[in-house]
Amino acid sequence: MLLELSIKNFAIIEDIRIEFGKGLNVLTGETGSGKSIIIDALSMVLGQRTNKEVIKKGKDYAYVEAIFTCYEPLDEIEELDFESGELIIISKEIKLDRPAISKINGRTVNNNTVIKLTSKLIDIFAQHESMSLMVNENQRELLDIFGGKKQEKLIEEFGVEFENLKRLQKELKEKLSLENNREREIDLLNYQFQEIEDANLTEYDDEELEEEFKKLDNSTDIINELSKASLILKNYDEVSIQKLIDEVVSSLSHVYKFDNSIESDYRESEDLRYRIRDLADRLDIYVQRIDLDPEKFAYLENRLDLVNSLKKKYGRTVAEIKKFHNDVKDRMEFLENFEANLRRIESEIMETEKKATELAVLISENRKKSAKILESRVKDELIELSINNAEFRVDFTTRELSKDGIDRLEFMIKTNIGEDFKPLSKTASGGEMSRIMLGFKSILAQRDNIRTLIFDEIDTGISGKTAMLVGKKIKKLSKDRQIIAISHLQQIVALADNHYLIEKTSNKTNTISTVRILNDEERIYELARLIGGMEITDIALKAARELISKGEIDG
Repeated sequence: MLLELSIKNFAIIEDIRIEFGKGLNVLTGETGSGKSIIIDALSMVLGQRTNKEVIKKGKDYAYVEAIFTCYEPLDEIEELDFESGELIIISKEIKLDRPAISKINGRTVNNNTVIKLTSKLIDIFAQHESMSLMVNENQRELLDIFGGKKQEKLIEEFGVEFENLKRLQKELKEKLSLENNREREIDLLNYQFQEIEDANLTEYDDEELEEEFKKLDNSTDIINELSKASLILKNYDEVSIQKLIDEVVSSLSHVYKFDNSIESDYRESEDLRYRIRDLADRLDIYVQRIDLDPEKFAYLENRLDLVNSLKKKYGRTVAEIKKFHNDVKDRMEFLENFEANLRRIESEIMETEKKATELAVLISENRKKSAKILESRVKDELIELSINNAEFRVDFTTRELSKDGIDRLEFMIKTNIGEDFKPLSKTASGGEMSRIMLGFKSILAQRDNIRTLIFDEIDTGISGKTAMLVGKKIKKLSKDRQIIAISHLQQIVALADNHYLIEKTSNKTNTISTVRILNDEERIYELARLIGGMEITDIALKAARELISKGEIDG
């Protein structure tokens, strides 16, 4: 049940709070006073997408809050960790400079969560919604809703199988498109695989190979430079570092005989002489180790060319080339087992299609059973709504398996004795469509156990006796659920348990809409306005009192 609705800065509404009661709550007001704006605001907080244009001029945000109570156990409530009977506070705020924010009991949630929860709490029936009955898909959805939880579960299971079927069919199509190029691709993959396989790459081929090649490629220069360095160090025929250091040692040795204080310098010079000799010897040994084998050089050069060629084709490193090699192997195995893969997919398609078809048949059978019950219930509702000679029927034709099953269905109606059944979309007038939809809503409300129904000017296009019957129907619905109705018909307004007046006031700079609940006397005057127009006469007041009195008796 909707306990309270608060709206701030929404269109021409500045700040209102409406406390709704049990039974039939009716909202009236002059054209343009803001009646439908209230429904728009409520729709927004219930999850309907709304743009920022609804923000009142001069304000930077709009805010709507709806407070519900629910005493029925709902899975959607349990998923949100709420208990039945706890107040459910749903809010939505739209700001000019950021996305809208929805909350449930203070917790930020996404829009889908709001819709999932509120669809179990409240249902809005607007005047234009009756036109949705003309669409076959909507007729099918309505029949499936009438089918209840069992049908809902079957449809969910079917949806999973049908999606799997479409996925497998797409996979098969893609694989068949590869058939023409399969042999060509296998040849290419074989070449790539064998080229990498024959190379027998190791980690050595990554960096060490290039270093060794560089060394051999520059071996002559290396030998020349090292030999030159060795000669500088130890050539005795000419001036060399070794010869010079020997002279230094000799001089310091002579001085050391007479002055012990120079001992450390003398010893250091001797150490330096030995180190220079060692360095020269090491350089000679390094030169002797250099391999000038032209065959090895050619091998390294060819090997490096091969590795660099593979890196250009298959990866920047040996590790990447090996990964490519493994991928090629896997792809080759897949293509070589292509026929087996095709048979596997085709087998899965047959199995999935069988499951989907079996479920579709069950769904179809349930639809036909539900249709028989619905036909009888709708006929009763139409008689109650003064379409006395009407008969209702659901026609079925079988079609190929689709996302909706195997049924194409059409709601058929005849409104006069002796006429043939015709599609609902081509037969009913606007007023009849509103009453037919009201009948459906009445049936579904009982099946869905939704506790709050909103009727937004569904009485458009009806008057007199028909209006009275529609009013009685709505009043009857309000006996065991909350009804909130926007109406301009006195026959409906007179039946209200709670009557709210929406008024619009303007000054030079601003227009605002306000709402207030009417007391008994104010209610009579508002009803008299609906009866007689702006001039409220004694006759209109008397008629208003009689209507209210009659409504209380009939109610």
